[in-house]
Amino acid sequence: MQTVVEKSVTAVSSPIVADKAVQIDNASDLMDVFQVYTKNPLTDRNAILLDYQLINGYLVLPADSSASSVFIVGNQVPASDYGTGTTDLPAFLERYLLFACVADYYKADGQLDKAMAQEQMAEETLALELDRVERLNSMNKITVNTYPSYSFGVSILSTT
Repeated sequence: MQTVVEKSVTAVSSPIVADKAVQIDNASDLMDVFQVYTKNPLTDRNAILLDYQLINGYLVLPADSSASSVFIVGNQVPASDYGTGTTDLPAFLERYLLFACVADYYKADGQLDKAMAQEQMAEETLALELDRVERLNSMNKITVNTYPSYSFGVSILSTT
């Protein structure tokens, strides 16, 4: 389920050094990051999409960014805690592990045809989840930087 969360931008000195960063690792209200805006994109049509990088559990903005807070569009954290109060199991592996465990059960029970089908589903699920992680980290996104338009109130200086 998608959500929009407002986070404050601060300077960070450990474990990374960045002038404009937001800690998102272990956030209780955000699991995946899809986009980052200057204003809430659901309520304000003037929200501007910001460039960012995900580094070591932090969302890092460019050094020339003037934002003091950002609105992050992403997925909510799942409500499961695996019954022990801890979340040591990565959430993106849940479906893969479920299919793999069912496949092992079928193997132990001698139902090899069902086991092979479950193993195939497990491998497909793992490939999809790894692709999702790659996509969320913007590893395959092509970013094209252009000159700002005059509609944003940016004036371009020229010399003669």
